[in-house]
Order: sequence, then C-alpha cells, then structure tokens
Amino acid sequence: MRMKVGFLAAMVGQIVLMAPMPAWAHHSFAAYNMAKTVSAAGTIKEFRWGAPHSSVVLVYKDKAGKEGQMSIVSGSPLMFAKKGFAPRDFKRGDKVHITYHPNANGLPGGALASLTFSNGRIFSDDEAAKAAPPGS
Repeated sequence: MRMKVGFLAAMVGQIVLMAPMPAWAHHSFAAYNMAKTVSAAGTIKEFRWGAPHSSVVLVYKDKAGKEGQMSIVSGSPLMFAKKGFAPRDFKRGDKVHITYHPNANGLPGGALASLTFSNGRIFSDDEAAKAAPPGS
C-alpha cells in the first residue's frame, strides 16, 4: 500500500510539472550592443507577429538623408498581448519613433527598446530592458 501511495504521489508530481505553462525561454542579446541606445523615426513597412520574437521592418532616413530599411527584433507575441497590443495595431505606413540597441556588427537594425506611435501610444520591450546595463 505504501508503495502505491508513493508511486501515485510521484505520478501526480510529474503531471503537475508537465502542465502547460508559458515558456519563458530567453535568447541571447549578444548580437546587439546593449550598452548603447539609439533612436530613429520612420514608417512601418512590415510587422512580423511571431514566436519566439516579433520584429518590425522600418523605413527610415539615415544621417545623410538617404532612405534605408532596418529590421528591429522585439519580444514575443505574448509580451505584446500582455501590454494590450495586437497585430492590427502595427499597420504598414504607420509613422513611428523607435529606440533600440544597435546590431553589434554595425549593420542597420537591432533590438527594440521602445516604439512610440504617432498617437502617443508606447510599447516598451521588457526583455531588452532587463538585458541592458543600467543607465543605457
């Protein structure tokens, strides 16, 4: 009897541990200069709502006034949803202002810190904030 109770308790414990839970996997930010934060204004060309990370393709003008595109990686759809955002909120042609941690290799793009819509609504990426050193 004792063995059956022990076995049953072990099985219940395993079931509880395997219960569906959100995955909080964290990918490395090594590809980005997390000690530096830069900003850009531009237009959304494409927004990719997907796991494990969403991303936005932004059309912007560089310091010389030349138009370019950059891809900015961001948090998971779950992070956006918890903050009240949905895919329909990111429309092609929307004017936005972003702050981001640039790619470590110097190419345009990086990891999103925040995105501000023309109506003042702001999305801040919690994962990037946790990965950035204080004061960056």
